[in-house]
Amino acid sequence: WRPVIALCVGSSRLACPMSCCASLLAGFHAHAPLRPHVASRAPAPLLGLPGAPRNALSSLLQDAGYSGVPTRVEELSAGFCNWVYLCEYEGPPESMPASCQGAASVDGAEVGDADGTAAGTAEEARPPMRRRRRVASTARTVVAKLFSPLAKLRLTPAMRGAADASASDEGLGPRVLYSSSDGLVTDFISGRTLTESDIHAPAAHRGVLRALAPRLAALHSVRLPAGAPVVLWHFMDEMLAQIEVGGAALPRGVSAAAVGSEVRRMRSRFEALELPVVNGHGDLKPSNLMIPASTAAAAPSASASAAAGSTGSASAGAAPLPTVTFIDFELAGAHYRGYDLYKLFRTSGHLSHKNMRAFLRDYLRCLAEADQPPAGQRRTRVAKSDLREIHAEALAFEPLTWLEAAVFFFFAMATYPAK
Repeated sequence: WRPVIALCVGSSRLACPMSCCASLLAGFHAHAPLRPHVASRAPAPLLGLPGAPRNALSSLLQDAGYSGVPTRVEELSAGFCNWVYLCEYEGPPESMPASCQGAASVDGAEVGDADGTAAGTAEEARPPMRRRRRVASTARTVVAKLFSPLAKLRLTPAMRGAADASASDEGLGPRVLYSSSDGLVTDFISGRTLTESDIHAPAAHRGVLRALAPRLAALHSVRLPAGAPVVLWHFMDEMLAQIEVGGAALPRGVSAAAVGSEVRRMRSRFEALELPVVNGHGDLKPSNLMIPASTAAAAPSASASAAAGSTGSASAGAAPLPTVTFIDFELAGAHYRGYDLYKLFRTSGHLSHKNMRAFLRDYLRCLAEADQPPAGQRRTRVAKSDLREIHAEALAFEPLTWLEAAVFFFFAMATYPAK
């Protein structure tokens, strides 16, 4: 699989994939940010935003029941995938119709597309959810996310926001207050996002990684429809279709045909391996993990962390482990388990295999204890053979995580050649 990396960076020798992706991303950031196309309407003005994003954001907030003007609007997004804003109000939102309040789960129902037709097989890879939902809320600070044209090319209307809503219902992500095919509004979580340093730091396996293990085990344990297809290949196919249309914008030495051929080759290999498929995050990089401010100070010392159990609890007298929350479920659905596991540790720097093995041991223990809780305070032992196998499973996805990143940047270049 090493030639995959060489292909992704458009070079005849092995180069650093992260450097390639970072260079491409820097090129996009050097230009004016891309903005969504919005239908004309008469929204309430929003502070400090230009026309197009202001109109789109105002429309989303009004649809969510926030008809007043926020006193503060701050853009949280730094990239070009979606537009995310923090919106602060002096008081709670106005009352909403009772028919629009409540949860959005539909037990066993098939999700419909925007035109009322049944969703295709890609939607079967996600838990069934209504496309539009509104939850009664008195939140004064919310996060509003507008789906960009890039997101809408990869996701059908029924897929947008569905996984965020499912994670919200499971208590694994921010509470979703409103969701539609154009965007979503969630509770604001004050805290900080993680970095690669947090994952690979020498003591991380005693702190943040130990706290993350039960959360990821819980996410991966959410039931999927029987036979759900791996949604990653749907995203790849949608991006390849756009790359074929705008292939002239690709870097020198990279062709749409070569990229498509490599994706098909990779897909055939992983389908032949028949590795575990779970309800995955799909973009489990450290920046999509948060430690809320309320628990950030609770990170224990190395000795206290070592005494804490795999379920995130601490022994008597030890500081509790921090709470870890997932964010940005745009690409979530049926995914290879190893894809999530490796992307968490993927780095162009030094990969701490010690931390990775320790995390995988805690992760396996959490899965086992969820099925059969241990008696008393005894911790479930993880067999060395099981640990070696899941470690190898995760490492097998290194090239696919880089290939997906390269395909995404080629997809963005083909969609916006002028940028």
